[in-house]
Amino acid sequence: MIKEKDVVTMRIPFPYIDSELAVSTHMYVCMENDNGIRFVKSQTKKPYHLMANSEPFYRVVEDANLQRNPFKKKSLIDCDKMFAVKGISIHLDLLTTSRRDVCQDLFSQITRALSHDKLSIHLLEKDPLLKLNYKMKSIAN
Repeated sequence: MIKEKDVVTMRIPFPYIDSELAVSTHMYVCMENDNGIRFVKSQTKKPYHLMANSEPFYRVVEDANLQRNPFKKKSLIDCDKMFAVKGISIHLDLLTTSRRDVCQDLFSQITRALSHDKLSIHLLEKDPLLKLNYKMKSIAN
């Protein structure tokens, strides 16, 4: 079972099943796993991400560092939105391989960056998520 601070690689059907997040795998940091699972997305930082008017506005930028995270390149953690799933079991094979989690300091930074009133939480539909990620399975809520 995955736990808080773990990082998984998966596809997300957001905003729909043919979108960019569904076509490519991204890394997601597990922020909680109590009554459902909540994730934030991490992606390789690109120069346009740090422009004044670029999205996401709330973010954490983190260098690649195996002592802190499993990221292979400088990464941006999107703290504008969080993805939530219920009734899904995520297989441990989806954990990142170089390191399974982020350190407590980085997790705390992400948590602080998520503490704003513009945070949007997107509850993902179970069936499209399972269709995109065959190492997940449906469980009773």
